[in-house]
Amino acid sequence: MTIKAYWRLDPTAEPGRAEPSAWAETLARNVRPISINRFDHYAQIARAAALTGFDGLFIQHRSDGDDSQIIAAAVARSAPKLGLVPEFPASVGSAVYAAKQAVTFQRAVHDRLGWAIAPDGDADARAAIADPVLEADLRARTEEFLHVARGVHGSQPFDFQGRFFEVKGGGFEQPLAGAAFPRVFLRGEQEDSLALSARHADVHLFALQPVEALRAKIEDLDRLALAAGRNVEFGISATLAARETAEDLQHTPAADIAGTYDLVAAQLAELAAAGIGHFVLSASPSLEETYRVGQFVLPRLRAHQPTLRAAA
Repeated sequence: MTIKAYWRLDPTAEPGRAEPSAWAETLARNVRPISINRFDHYAQIARAAALTGFDGLFIQHRSDGDDSQIIAAAVARSAPKLGLVPEFPASVGSAVYAAKQAVTFQRAVHDRLGWAIAPDGDADARAAIADPVLEADLRARTEEFLHVARGVHGSQPFDFQGRFFEVKGGGFEQPLAGAAFPRVFLRGEQEDSLALSARHADVHLFALQPVEALRAKIEDLDRLALAAGRNVEFGISATLAARETAEDLQHTPAADIAGTYDLVAAQLAELAAAGIGHFVLSASPSLEETYRVGQFVLPRLRAHQPTLRAAA
């Protein structure tokens, strides 16, 4: 099994870092305009992920942060081989327009785009973004969103009438036709989440949990995907605290997986042996930890791949 590793960028992490306002007092006597901003920081993280061997950058959706898709577009040329996976909810609007944006993005970055569909927010959060869909209908809306987006991407004319979307004669002509559809990442632990992924996900992301529980959920989703005539790959999302020695860990933030470089890599390899092929990893501070995890954990994890291949 080939392991794919993604660094998770949180647009709201480390507020003030690389923001002009944070530099204002120290540069009060400098009459030149301040040119560095938050997007330079995002680009630094993207370059660090690319330089240290990550396969992609997973850009977290935050209602109070910069838009994930715009971040992805902004950093795309900073790391020309890095996969880019912005996360966003199905409440972003028209599935047809989302598909057109994806096609344009793919043409610009040579098919490096993925989509991570975020869970919808609570009632107050949805009201704040003018989303009137009821709680009971959110999953159905997500399913229609993905069905319509794939439909207009893959055929022309595409017609559909559902509860949330209606399309007549949709689809793309050249030069927009032909770009790859983004790899779709979904997540969730409940049965209805697994069922949705069986029908629509390319990768399902689980929360970190004991290996035996993870194996059981992988088997359940495998069964559902097989019944739907599809193949779904599996991933986990986890925060890390990795250091050279146990003593160095004493002042690190709490994390899902903590230990020496060897220990963290071994725990990730155990998850890979259980069927996990996609790792969405993060640590704080993000830029420095991108280098640390990429230089010291990823090589150790990938050293396990021949063993994992033999076990598969």
